[in-house]
Amino acid sequence: MDKIGILTAPLTADEIEWKVIAAKNGSTTIAPYIDARAVMTRLDRAFGAFGWSVRYTPAQVGNEHGVIASIAIRNPETGEWVEKQDGSGASDMEPFKGGISGALKRAATAWGIGRELYGYPRVVVEGEHRYIPFKVLDRLKGLPKAVAEGKPLPEVIRLTAEGENARKG
Repeated sequence: MDKIGILTAPLTADEIEWKVIAAKNGSTTIAPYIDARAVMTRLDRAFGAFGWSVRYTPAQVGNEHGVIASIAIRNPETGEWVEKQDGSGASDMEPFKGGISGALKRAATAWGIGRELYGYPRVVVEGEHRYIPFKVLDRLKGLPKAVAEGKPLPEVIRLTAEGENARKG
């Protein structure tokens, strides 16, 4: 597989984590994401430790503060450095570290890493949960493969806390 192919290959179940994005009105919505270490691993696999770099720059828009991450990759054929960037504001937990991590992940998306996550079905779990039930996580392990294979998927996946299909509601 070519280097860009390594970056843009669909994420595996081991590279994807899930987080609660809303828990209200008797249900919990969860979303897939990639963490910063998985981004770095993809970049290392494709270009080696010396074939890419990241630079962070503080940013401010109005009263909002954030960070811009610029990922530069050395073109193996020409030696030229090509850079793509994106930014993020502070996160709720560990605002500084979370902002840096968020900016890196968003810049990685500009390179194609994890871009398919934006096309994943919405996942709703019955009940209001602070943490995602293990059986739900087990059930979702097959989703990355289904996405990679282009299988038709519903717009919304509704599950019980036991990881079973929930009736529409």
